Amino acid sequence: MAITKLNLQPITIESDYSNVTIGNSKFTDDIWDLSPFITSKTTKDSKKKITFDFIKNKDVKLIIKHYAYYKLGQIKPQSIRDYINAKLPLFIKYCDLNNINSFSEITKEVFLNYSLWLKEEKRVANQSGYMSTRVVEEIIKVGQIKGWNVSKTNIFVDFTSLDLWDWKKDRKENKTKPIPEEVFDKILQCTLKEKNILTKAGIIIQSQTGLRINEVLSIRQGCVHTTNDGYEYMEVTLSKTEKGEPIIHKVFINKLVKNVVAELEEYTKDLREESGLKELFIIKNHGIRVLNVNKWSEKRLPNFIERWEIRDNKGNLYTLKSHQFRATFVRELIKQKVPIAYIMKQFAHVSIEMTSHYLTLKEEEVKDIYSNMILGKDSKIAGLRAKEIKSKLDEQFRGKTEKEIDDIVSNLSKSMSFNPLPTGVCLYDFRRGNCSDGDGCFFYNCPNYVTEVKFYPILKQELDLMEKEMSRLEKLEQKRALDVQKFKYKYLKPLVDSLEVQMNGKETQ
Repeated sequence: MAITKLNLQPITIESDYSNVTIGNSKFTDDIWDLSPFITSKTTKDSKKKITFDFIKNKDVKLIIKHYAYYKLGQIKPQSIRDYINAKLPLFIKYCDLNNINSFSEITKEVFLNYSLWLKEEKRVANQSGYMSTRVVEEIIKVGQIKGWNVSKTNIFVDFTSLDLWDWKKDRKENKTKPIPEEVFDKILQCTLKEKNILTKAGIIIQSQTGLRINEVLSIRQGCVHTTNDGYEYMEVTLSKTEKGEPIIHKVFINKLVKNVVAELEEYTKDLREESGLKELFIIKNHGIRVLNVNKWSEKRLPNFIERWEIRDNKGNLYTLKSHQFRATFVRELIKQKVPIAYIMKQFAHVSIEMTSHYLTLKEEEVKDIYSNMILGKDSKIAGLRAKEIKSKLDEQFRGKTEKEIDDIVSNLSKSMSFNPLPTGVCLYDFRRGNCSDGDGCFFYNCPNYVTEVKFYPILKQELDLMEKEMSRLEKLEQKRALDVQKFKYKYLKPLVDSLEVQMNGKETQ
């Protein structure tokens, strides 16, 4: 979505509001037309307007207008529209029912009763309830600083909206998990055979870049470029930035993405010429428009899963969520021994912008992948402490539900460090100080080193090369160098054997 940066004049409670302009409207209007600030052709006109006519009380309306004006200088105009027109109507209804005529009448008791009313009477979901109370909380807090007619007492001394709704717990329970590997492989196989080019392109681009679906759907004609060094990348609009403003970023792509973008450009060529749109994900349905994010998630993905009969390990059609591709992308990077911390350094020779996309892969996301890989119920690990770790985990997992096991893994991961290595992870906690081995670390004989079957191909290749090197050194009678290789082989061979046994479905002895 294209957004023009707002440059609003400062106002106070004493300002002459008739001279204050917002977009195509005046401050005094009951509808603020924000069209000059939201220039996307695909956004409905109704989504470009903030309406205040549902607020009958003049004092309450004035405070909410001040709040909207204040927030317009901070975040996206469309977000403000959602705050006012989607979250505040319930509060206004509650005020009408309880004869509350001013924000100055909102006490701690009133606020808590409003939250209770949302929960018990309206039965709103945690996230919606949190946002509906959070906007009222912010109006009061900002109003106290700005001198608006709001409650003068500090209502939020010992609680906040977050405490009332425990939204973090709700988010934790709905944490996005990577797609199981066997399901992910089936999705990619079927995608390559998919006839619907928009569905095919969307899944391929998401799975190979880790982009959010709204970012994928924003790509435009001519978005693929090549650096002077021959690296291919794609320009994409990233909307979730710190300041809420969209930024064009450059994201490295492989041939799979390059080819499907070319296929998509050819497929939508006539529609783009007819409509004048530059976006590639466009359809002809009541006019030519960009594919809707909600339609993608609610219809295209489920239809794709059903069409190709993609099922989970229980035989049910797999419930695929668009954002899972992002978490899966992180996992696949790790499997390919790409330490997340080094990606910026690796790509710095192109440009900082080229790497910024990868830095949105948060540390927490990476830690989630590692914790599930090493500590998960179905993990197959090797290392000097592998049996001890598995034994303790099995004991804790015994008799627990899948949800309870997820909670155990999550809690354990918070107390552990997962330091990426080319063939596994180091569990050493650097809060204890620097590791005594320093740069001379040979991790295969270290009790802090743990690997998993996903790293088997890399370890097996390393073992094969080591055996060839040992044979070469033996023929050259280079005893000292041979002894070094034998020492490494002594620890690497049991690791590979252990993983091989587990891959064949057997437990290690």
